Amino acid sequence: MPPTETMPDTPVMRQYQELKERHPEAILFFRLGDFYEMFGPDAQAAAPLLGLVLTARQGVAMCGVPFHSSQSYIAKLLKAGHKVAIAEQMEDPAKTKKLVKRDVIRLITPGTVIEDELLEPTASNFLVSIESDIVGWGAACIDVSTGEFWATQALNDRGSRRLFDLLARVRPVEVLAEPAFAATLRPALAQQVCLTIADGAGDAGPAPSWAKEAVWVNHHLAQRAALRCRAYVARTQFHLKELIAPVYRETANELTLDETVIRTLELVESSSGEKRHSLWGFLNRCRTAMGGRKLRQWILHPSTDIPEIELRQNCVEDLFDKPQAREALEGILREVSDLPRLVSRLSTRQASPRDIGALRRSLGQLPLFKLWFQDYELCPGLRALAQQLQETAADLTSCHEHLARALVDDPPARISDGHIVRDGFHAELDELRLLRNDSQAFLSRLEAQERQTTNIPSLKAGYNSVFGYYFEITKAHQAKVPARYVRKQTLTNAERYITPELKELENRILGAEEKILRLESRLFEEVREEVLRHHDAIQRLGGFLAELDVFGALAECAALHEFVKPQVDLSHDLEISEGRHPVLAAVLSAGSFVPNSVSINARQPRIMILTGPNMSGKSTYLRQNALIVIMAQMGSFVPAKSARIGIVDKILTRIGAQDALAQGASTFMVEMTETSHILRSATARSLVILDEVGRGTSTFDGISIAWAVLEHLHGAYAKLSEPDGPQGPRTLFATHYFELTELARQLPGVVNCNVEAREWTNAEGRTEVVFLHKISDGPADRSYGIHVAALAGLPPAVLARAREILSRLENESASGRLAGAEASPPAPELPLFEEHAVLHALRLLDPESMTPIEALSAISTLKKKL
Repeated sequence: MPPTETMPDTPVMRQYQELKERHPEAILFFRLGDFYEMFGPDAQAAAPLLGLVLTARQGVAMCGVPFHSSQSYIAKLLKAGHKVAIAEQMEDPAKTKKLVKRDVIRLITPGTVIEDELLEPTASNFLVSIESDIVGWGAACIDVSTGEFWATQALNDRGSRRLFDLLARVRPVEVLAEPAFAATLRPALAQQVCLTIADGAGDAGPAPSWAKEAVWVNHHLAQRAALRCRAYVARTQFHLKELIAPVYRETANELTLDETVIRTLELVESSSGEKRHSLWGFLNRCRTAMGGRKLRQWILHPSTDIPEIELRQNCVEDLFDKPQAREALEGILREVSDLPRLVSRLSTRQASPRDIGALRRSLGQLPLFKLWFQDYELCPGLRALAQQLQETAADLTSCHEHLARALVDDPPARISDGHIVRDGFHAELDELRLLRNDSQAFLSRLEAQERQTTNIPSLKAGYNSVFGYYFEITKAHQAKVPARYVRKQTLTNAERYITPELKELENRILGAEEKILRLESRLFEEVREEVLRHHDAIQRLGGFLAELDVFGALAECAALHEFVKPQVDLSHDLEISEGRHPVLAAVLSAGSFVPNSVSINARQPRIMILTGPNMSGKSTYLRQNALIVIMAQMGSFVPAKSARIGIVDKILTRIGAQDALAQGASTFMVEMTETSHILRSATARSLVILDEVGRGTSTFDGISIAWAVLEHLHGAYAKLSEPDGPQGPRTLFATHYFELTELARQLPGVVNCNVEAREWTNAEGRTEVVFLHKISDGPADRSYGIHVAALAGLPPAVLARAREILSRLENESASGRLAGAEASPPAPELPLFEEHAVLHALRLLDPESMTPIEALSAISTLKKKL
């Protein structure tokens, strides 16, 4: 927030202005006494976000927050995409008569946060740096709070679609980009994502050693993005010595998911913004925060590498088959803290003694993990993980022993609280503590001695921060007070005094306390440095335990909900028997969710046209099949009786357009833009899910577009060089256009399916309909629109009028056909409300149960309706 108001010309405001000019992009928290104050445009921007009252001083807007509760306010500003600069008092105001020296000690940006209070425990907090040129782009992704740092690049990415898909999966909180590319990025980012404009090369000194490694020779864009990322973090994290080296990550072996898929399938949060009813919320039975983040990563980055998928599946299966082992593992993991974030706080000097105590407790679980691996016969994947974990644990044995010797059992939250270091760890500290403790005993002896000398039984020793140590004597004994007593404070019923002996004792005690605090602070820094020597090993340990946690969570989910291990292979099949939507099936009462199957491949059949009434479950069916593919390729068991999944490289969906509508685009334009992206991005290995393509325009235009889209999906992806290979993407296409079902007769590989409904006449003679939510072969014949309208609560008069209009339209259409009017087109889509009354009545008749007289009577009644 650059300053735009004229500030008063006072020493304090000149100091504020100087600091603000150094950090114009951030909201400046300026420490004044017990508050962080904001002025001018900063105050105007922050006040409504923080719920503060905006006041003014000498015509300048201002607001403030208490320094001791500032974290919650900072969190709100970061969530809104702002940066915060902390200007702290660098000296004690009580010890100077001049202007208190202040300086910015921290620049907090959404992508460089490390404090637990400002972070979501189970979500990564990525900063992404982007470098682009005419040949492509490079992206570096770092989570400063955990130390995760990787880079990737892509060439010839038309329209930067692959970059946007990557950002959708990474879900950054801050993006660093050059000015020329920032305008392209902004529409692709969520509104709350902080977009930082890179200023120049962002040099942070000599290039690190990792930048010279061979892996970067052919990945210059990724390398440049990583170097810019490193430089930016160095500018914001003043105490960070060095980042870990980034790794180059090839994203070609990931199942591609774009923002539309992530939102539509509710992978990490539901449509209402809740995480509990998302796929992640359903699967997350992890016992650690780092496990929850790893699970989220697997959901957003499913694999296309079969050996990796099978390794994960086998680990899940092993724990699925061993409930006792799973339960024992969960008990150990509960005692493990968030190791990656903890060690990152250590690296930036933000860790408290309590944090290091949590690390000690976590490292203390390593022998239990070793016993756990020994107690159970595990699969090769878990045995390999055990070997890696034990090798890392061996490197950390000395670290744990050092922490056990150094720290007290229950370390305090702050260094200034003292009592951090265990007795017996440091000789000088023990001597100072002995002096302090003996002085306390001497104070008690001095109190007893003075009572006897003065013959004042009510005399007692005490201490307060203003006057130090004192003797307190009630006013009833004032006549006995010796002349050597110096009065320091008068109370209602007593007087407080000091003596030369008491003052000497005070100096000894307070001197010892001050020395103890200084020494404990130095020893804590030494302990911190010792822990940081094992930084990489602790990071590796956190990664191993997070994976183990995810395996246990997925196994527990599979056991609780009767999931099965899917077969994942290089075929082009999508064979799911009695599949279920994982979240809805668990939320609904037992047995009420109707399972459904699907059987398509990349040859015959490969396109399913799904018709049926609204509210029948078409959308649920589409989503559940996509979710099952994602679960299978992330290594999980799936909600089905059985499943065979040929590797999918991309899932592409078009269901709804709410986000773009908010940006002012028309429904149909959004629909066509998304459909265009799908047709351009799909491959023969993709899974395409389309719902109601063409509904945003006129009926005949819509049918024409939907028909052409299906023909394109059917024939545009086959390779002449592979006549026996896949002919096109596996496609689920839901529609109300009945004409499209004709394609099943015209194009090989297209099949019709419908969602079943049943109707009957109740005791009052009214037709009732029940949606069975069951997928059957063949096209649907009705939409049951008036029934759905009745369920929605339309007034009876409106429903009756709708039936009248429908009857007239049907009669007019029938008359035209009977007269042989060639110009009358067929009904353009499934009947909007009901079929013809005669056909409907015929459908309800049961000839086998009717007598001849009843049959003749029914025929007579039907004839009158024609």
